[in-house]
Amino acid sequence: MQKKLIPYLASLISILAFLSCTKDEIANYELTLEQKKILNTIPEPAIIAHRGTCYWAPEGTEAAMRWARNAGATYLECDLQRTKDGYLVVFHDVRLTRTTDIMTKYPNQGTSPISDFTLEELFNLDIGSWFNYTYPSKARTSFKNLDILTLEDLIKIAEGYKIQRNASHDRIYQKINGRIITQYELDPADNGNRPGIYVETKEPDLYPGIEIDLKNELDRLGWYSDNVSTLKSIMTKPGHIHIANTQARVIVQTFSQASLKKLRQAFPRLIPMCYLIGISAQKDVSKETYSQWLNFAIREGAVIIGPCIYEEDGLLGDLLKPWMHDLIKEKGLLIHAYTFKSKEQIINYLDMVDGFFTNEADDLLSFLLKSNKINLNNSNNTMTGSYILDVLGY
Repeated sequence: MQKKLIPYLASLISILAFLSCTKDEIANYELTLEQKKILNTIPEPAIIAHRGTCYWAPEGTEAAMRWARNAGATYLECDLQRTKDGYLVVFHDVRLTRTTDIMTKYPNQGTSPISDFTLEELFNLDIGSWFNYTYPSKARTSFKNLDILTLEDLIKIAEGYKIQRNASHDRIYQKINGRIITQYELDPADNGNRPGIYVETKEPDLYPGIEIDLKNELDRLGWYSDNVSTLKSIMTKPGHIHIANTQARVIVQTFSQASLKKLRQAFPRLIPMCYLIGISAQKDVSKETYSQWLNFAIREGAVIIGPCIYEEDGLLGDLLKPWMHDLIKEKGLLIHAYTFKSKEQIINYLDMVDGFFTNEADDLLSFLLKSNKINLNNSNNTMTGSYILDVLGY
């Protein structure tokens, strides 16, 4: 008798699950008071330095992040992955082949993910020389042998430090009780800007638990605390970027619905979260689907939507059409769109976004200043292009 009931019980459970899912999908979620308070801490407009810069220096490197800080970016943006021995590192691709010399250093592991390598093994890779080969007009000999960054490196750069290096430009670090401790020094070329960080859980399915790892590391470094009054105090200068000393010093972002849920669970005190959405140029999205995305984001604690914008290369479609913008704003969410690569894109979306993911933070900042979209009283925030790299010693 019990065996005969099993199929019926299974069917009933499936029906109930479907009804529950349908109810969630059509529910009209609104921002909570906690979310509204978080919104008030986020700067507008936000200049989000995509991987530091993908234009002037090798993406995600110390050179790119120091450049973005001095260029006047509001946030240093990066993708986070986890090493075999548990360190969070800044790297975009799942594989190492595009931007490292992995095939020379570890030819038998050329297609292996970052999770197959220890941090010291990754330090051995050159993640800068590829840029010189790919973009010879912007090549610099100092980009050669740049190494992978950790999340701690990124935060130290935001705080005005740089990695200590020896005469061969290798990073100086110690191993204490089996843990790698990098040595830092005050950056002599630091111009006083203190940006926040904007971090993505990259391919979170490959790194179970990365959300709680991120929370724990931010907590260790003083950039997150369950009690906002115990956040690390960071010195800032009048007229300079000062986001690093605010409650909005960290924004977390993800394309993954599962990871967004886990991020909300990992951070008892709500911090700014961005739900990223993307679509290929060949596809389209209905109003119903778009509304479901927004409702999901709000339900899971997000206060920012990160839509892709139209790209001339045809890879990405436009998820910020006027009706989409109106839906987001009706919900009270901020819009941080990606990725701005031309002045035409900035002009087309200028009045539709609250934050810009950009490869050229200097050009964007200059444009916003001329358009009276932002006010800065210090000339150190308006250095441009290759001159910044010169000042930084590259």
